[in-house]
Amino acid sequence: MNVNCHCGNVQISAASVPDEVAQCNCSICRRYAASWAYYTPQEVTVEFKQEKSVHYIWGDKEVEFHRCRLCGCITHYVTTPECDADIFAINMQMAEPELLSTIPVRKIDGASY
Repeated sequence: MNVNCHCGNVQISAASVPDEVAQCNCSICRRYAASWAYYTPQEVTVEFKQEKSVHYIWGDKEVEFHRCRLCGCITHYVTTPECDADIFAINMQMAEPELLSTIPVRKIDGASY
């Protein structure tokens, strides 16, 4: 499976189409309006055509959000050493609508944590 940001600078490839995407309502995910697909870092490849992404870490410092330096799309996040899990989450809002519409959505109540 392949997705890319709006300008095509950030291209992400994953081993397979996800079984589901997660939509979280925590304070940052709801603002990003992201739909996350979860992988291990070994299952994902990221390529940059021109510029590397920039990242943002907040709060408990367990998650590092990445966005394209050129078009600003939130592309993915990775967990940091502060987190117990080793996750690479792809923002599936970058996928073509035809693909995204076939993947079940799981709601996560991150606002309650």
